[in-house]
Amino acid sequence: MTRGVLVGRRPAPGEVADAYDAVVIGSGAGGLTTAVCLARQGRRVAVFEQHYTAGGYTHAYRRRGWEWDVGIHYVGQLAPREPVRVLSDYLTGGALRWAPLGDPYDEYRLAGEVHRAPVGFDSYRAGLIARFPAERAGIEALFRLIARCRAVLPALALGRLSGPVARRLARLLRAAAVPPEALRPAREVVAGLVRDERLRQAVLTPSVLLLADSSSRLPFFLLAVLFEHFRTGAWYPVGGSAAIARALAEPVRAAGGEVFVRTPVARITLDGTRATGVVLADGTRVRAPVVVSAAGAHHTYRTLLPRPSGAAPEPDPLEGLRNGYPFVLLFLGLDGDPAELGLPRHNLMVTDGDCDAFFDAGAGKGVLDGGTGPAPGGGPAGSAAPTSGLFLSFSCAKDPTWTARHPGRSTGEILAYVDPELFAPFRGSRWRDRDPEYLALKAALTERLLDRLYRELPRTRGRVAYHELGTPLTAEHFAGWPGGSLYGLAKDVAAFGDGHGPGLADRLRPRTAHDGLYLSGQDVLAGGFMGAVTGGLLAAHEALDRRGRARLWTGLLASATGRSRGTSDLA
Repeated sequence: MTRGVLVGRRPAPGEVADAYDAVVIGSGAGGLTTAVCLARQGRRVAVFEQHYTAGGYTHAYRRRGWEWDVGIHYVGQLAPREPVRVLSDYLTGGALRWAPLGDPYDEYRLAGEVHRAPVGFDSYRAGLIARFPAERAGIEALFRLIARCRAVLPALALGRLSGPVARRLARLLRAAAVPPEALRPAREVVAGLVRDERLRQAVLTPSVLLLADSSSRLPFFLLAVLFEHFRTGAWYPVGGSAAIARALAEPVRAAGGEVFVRTPVARITLDGTRATGVVLADGTRVRAPVVVSAAGAHHTYRTLLPRPSGAAPEPDPLEGLRNGYPFVLLFLGLDGDPAELGLPRHNLMVTDGDCDAFFDAGAGKGVLDGGTGPAPGGGPAGSAAPTSGLFLSFSCAKDPTWTARHPGRSTGEILAYVDPELFAPFRGSRWRDRDPEYLALKAALTERLLDRLYRELPRTRGRVAYHELGTPLTAEHFAGWPGGSLYGLAKDVAAFGDGHGPGLADRLRPRTAHDGLYLSGQDVLAGGFMGAVTGGLLAAHEALDRRGRARLWTGLLASATGRSRGTSDLA
């Protein structure tokens, strides 16, 4: 393992202090966002990460000279003064640079029919109208509704905060800016606007494959959020996805804190209902008046918090919520540079024409290519291997520094969601000591994914020099997400509610029922990079006192107006 890509460091014996101003569990985008926001208000923060490198699903790794990103394939809203750019510049002082992917930023191959996602609503709308002229009225109504949903996520985010002012503003914004269609299933809303099934698939496929659920369960506003998120294009971090955690770690260190890796947290300590710190897996006790868990709500409530000892059990905040879909990820090492191999800068999404088929089929239905082909092999590992449509990404073509860093080489990833029960027989086995049938299942899935790669990008045939498949068990081992989910808990209509009453996920606010304990990351609001950093920002807001909050938002405003110098807000 080449050390140049690693972020964070393992603490030397006795290096971890007895006490910090705040402790953050988990170093994903959400946890690091919270840590930096606190550090910029002068807090000394310790981030504890159980993996050997920081970054969560934004981390990168190297093996045998090849380098891959794991979860960052592109990010939107990075044009000047857009939300993610403002937050990125605030958190890193502008040190984190982003390269645009160009136009188009996505390509969808739906049963061989090619659609491209252009930059800008006008271009996107015009392209769909040109292709489906009979659906002009429905397409125009669709984009009007998407525009009306722009304030839904801010309204929901405000509603996650405590305090009467935030709650009152959330109610006002929700009443004024959340149309009733926003919280209805995306498939239902789109079907009410357009009749052509090919057009419906062209509209729904990105949200289904990017958000990992059926459009019959995803609320429409999440589809609208994706359109808005990439309205001005998509970007990739210069230097690879490890640059994100590397840039976020610096402000934490500058305030006297550190990002510790290979340092798992065993439990959160409580004094009555107040969080007082954590106990590390090696028995080290660390005190802190603020404890932030960015390790996922499931891990926080099921593992890290002590079980209540009273006769009356506490309400379960996870009741009724389901885990999101797990995934497999095939990492590819190819001989040849990206241009030679014809690797696109934009992402490819490939389905058989029905993006929902896998998610609607249930356990044991469907195979990799969405059809009904033969099962790969025999026995348990050779039973039908249900997977979704595919997402193909080549970071080597996106990062402008790649060719100079890795001349004559390319890497890429193929992601597919899998049935949650596919790898269930192998749970409890140890990394690098798995059952032979597990290895056979991995080999069968790899063969099918490679076959699809060669069909979609023929110039890669014969050029794959190295490959390895990550599975839900891999994700559980390294990222700690139960079941290997990509986005933690499912972000469906049940989680967000129907607009008339609260959703199940309303119970997962950044401020928990335990004083001093806060949730950060994807389970606080939404999935993906934007959802994680938003959850991180909300957790920091809740964990700060009134003066700290004022400095936080003043610093963000200065970043938005170009006046930020990237220094501590206390300067």
